[in-house]
Amino acid sequence: MIKLLEHTRRPDISFYRNGTIRIASRVARILSLRPGDAINIAVNDGEYLLYAVRYQNTNCRYEAQCYRSKRGGGENYCANSVRLCRALFNSVGVKSERVSYMTGEAYEKNGVVYVPIITLHPL
Repeated sequence: MIKLLEHTRRPDISFYRNGTIRIASRVARILSLRPGDAINIAVNDGEYLLYAVRYQNTNCRYEAQCYRSKRGGGENYCANSVRLCRALFNSVGVKSERVSYMTGEAYEKNGVVYVPIITLHPL
């Protein structure tokens, strides 16, 4: 038997070796992302946690700064950070050019919303 569709669920976040990061609207809503915010990944007890970093001065460019991927004001976001992507690739041992993940249930700690990235099962 041959499966025509391997994965039927779209990933929540995708990382590319060239530094491009694509964030689905579901994750962007959970993190309350706005254009000009940046993202980062924290590692806590082997768990990778995505969170938003808010800057007051949005006239400057920051690493992993988010922007809408569609001009019409869609909810999907993109960011660029070669350092963040390659650090994640090296940390989880990925050799490919692209890796996509699903995310877990978000939680708040010290006023920051964290979204766990499920790195054990890449799509």
